[in-house]
Amino acid sequence: MRLRGVVLALDRDADGFDGVLDRDRSTKYELECGTRGTLRHALRALHALARRPCERLTVLVADDGAATRAREMIERAMRDGSWSGRTIEVTTARDGASELEALATLEADDARAGATTLVVMYGDVVTDVSLDAVVSAQLARGGAATCALATRRPWAEVERKAGKAPKGTRYVGLSASGGEVAFLAGGEKMDEAQKRLKLRRSMLDANGEIVIRTDITDVGIFALDAARAFDAIRERPDMKSLRYDLIPHFVAEQFRGAKDAVVAAYMVPADKYCVAVNTAKPALLEVSREIASEFHHLNERPLSKYDNVLDHSTVVGSKSTIGPGCVVAEQCVLGDKCSVKKSVITAECKIGSGVKIVNSLILRGAVIGDGSQIQGCVVGPGAIVGARVVAKDSIVGAGYEVADDEDVDGETLEKRD
Repeated sequence: MRLRGVVLALDRDADGFDGVLDRDRSTKYELECGTRGTLRHALRALHALARRPCERLTVLVADDGAATRAREMIERAMRDGSWSGRTIEVTTARDGASELEALATLEADDARAGATTLVVMYGDVVTDVSLDAVVSAQLARGGAATCALATRRPWAEVERKAGKAPKGTRYVGLSASGGEVAFLAGGEKMDEAQKRLKLRRSMLDANGEIVIRTDITDVGIFALDAARAFDAIRERPDMKSLRYDLIPHFVAEQFRGAKDAVVAAYMVPADKYCVAVNTAKPALLEVSREIASEFHHLNERPLSKYDNVLDHSTVVGSKSTIGPGCVVAEQCVLGDKCSVKKSVITAECKIGSGVKIVNSLILRGAVIGDGSQIQGCVVGPGAIVGARVVAKDSIVGAGYEVADDEDVDGETLEKRD
């Protein structure tokens, strides 16, 4: 088995990140999650493959600007010793290309290199799962694909309304043994008809029993038989998405007599972390906080004796406190008498005196004025929050300016062009 690792970082629309992105200069994959961009988290997981290392690693991005920034990030990681001994390619997808069209461009390379398995991750996945285990599951089953399934985090509950299908629910049907995916449907990008739970008789005849679960989801880690994947993409040009089209296609093919279309289920162990950062709030906020505390090893920074991370280049004023489970990244300045609790402050932020920050994420280059109180918020890159502002459960968008003495509660503040 020869492996090729692929990171899909193609989402141009970035639904769920309203206001947080400076769309001319960044993508959601570049937003810091803890102390690292989510793209770096995904690449770290692929780079860690040990039993069967990927012979090639490729990042598929949406445009030339994203490609340049991805290459710069990779070069920094190489220089600081985080990764070594492996070439990581960055490839720009054709303008307007879908995920599967972009993935199909790798077929000629893989035919020459003899790659038999693609290990594909979405660029917004943060995980400490051993991808060796996912590959082993694919090797053992020998089917079309293996799909990693993880339990939803407590903060990732779907919206429910009486009389309607729960919004965004992913229905995952497992065989009686739990080793195979027998049904897969639903999710944010599926239309209402596809969200309805419909089981074909052939599915039940083939399995005898199917357990339908909504407490787990396919997070965005797949091992694919390369030849079968490329054949299916060619035969079905109407398919656009790996997660919403190709994998459900393989699942359905199992019941049309295609025995080699089996989709194996890899259940993420309960003590492992595996989350897709698919919204600014709650996902980016909560994942940043979780990997600053319980799963701090994902930050790749050692904890201090106070159970927090404080970069040596950061300046902290007199009588300021940074509590356990917090991260303050490089080149930040905190004024006097600040209080930071259960929060993450990323690089190059300026925090005034007397500021209180609780359960929040402050992104690169943001400025918080004297005496402000920030609770349960995401403050976007380059945002400016004035003095004595009280902000609760809100998103302050990239580059947005909040005037002095404002009260902000449950709002999304987005900079207008």
